[in-house]
Amino acid sequence: MFNKQDNRMLFYNKKSYIERRLQHDVIENGISYIPCRVNNIDDVISKYSVKDCQSLNSEFIEYIMGFIDCIPVEYPVVLEIHGPKFSSEEKKIITEAIISEMDYRLGKTEEDIHILRKRFICMVAGTVLSGVLLFLAKLYITDVPLEFFYVIFWLFADATVRYLFIEKMDFKDEKIRAGRMASLKVEFVELCESA
Repeated sequence: MFNKQDNRMLFYNKKSYIERRLQHDVIENGISYIPCRVNNIDDVISKYSVKDCQSLNSEFIEYIMGFIDCIPVEYPVVLEIHGPKFSSEEKKIITEAIISEMDYRLGKTEEDIHILRKRFICMVAGTVLSGVLLFLAKLYITDVPLEFFYVIFWLFADATVRYLFIEKMDFKDEKIRAGRMASLKVEFVELCESA
């Protein structure tokens, strides 16, 4: 019988083989297919939507996002909606709602990146300016403690370095994710009545 330490090491060393699982379950000919079963249009479209401005059900979005996050970024994504025979009007409503939602998410991500870049420019300017002030303070100002200028300099420098090495990559990944979602294709698969 395993002791607790052996169990911990067994769990720690367990491998997922996610690439093989994805190849088996959702990737076919270089395209990833997200299967999604729905019973009716209400499973996709939010009950709060109004005509000509439909939005997606939050549970439906959560399902898609969770799936997309598992799929490597080099694969395009096709959402397969398995369900009853939808009318052409319902298919159009669902497809437009999905495209609209994903476009809004891409736009929001682009806006966030734009704001982050503006903030980065301000942080670089603050770093340079506070560095100059620190240099001048060392030479000419004796009344104000130098620690004040050091704190200001490192505040700006820390934000600049954090952007360059952490946030920039995170936002790049988020942009790729949003771009993949905005490029999502929708297909409908009719289920038999007995299924």
